[in-house]
Amino acid sequence: MILKRQKEKSNRSLKVSETIRKAVSAVLVRNELPVDSPFIFPLSVIKVEMNTDLKIAYIYVTTHEKIEKKEILIKLEECKKYIANEVVKLIDLKFSPKLIFRNDVTIDQVNRIDQILNSEKVLLDTQKK
Repeated sequence: MILKRQKEKSNRSLKVSETIRKAVSAVLVRNELPVDSPFIFPLSVIKVEMNTDLKIAYIYVTTHEKIEKKEILIKLEECKKYIANEVVKLIDLKFSPKLIFRNDVTIDQVNRIDQILNSEKVLLDTQKK
């Protein structure tokens, strides 16, 4: 079995991802996106991951609205060019990375773990001890 080595993130990659996260957050907090039906609450940028050559930024977002996750991505794709232009104004990098938006699933995972821990079976197992 061949195992792939996990490359550690370089300091440069971490700095660039944090810079991009702050810039995208600033744009999304203003909530002035050119879409037909704007978001009621601003989107939150949870994390940004850069690829190895720092040309692509994967931006993980979430919202407090009760809308479909696909709809969030559709709205962001509609105004991706606007967001990219605003981000370029806020950052000072030689190259502006391509922005790819994704839904953040960590909140769903936390809720699922919470459900499991509060299930009857787990509660009965913990009471036996």
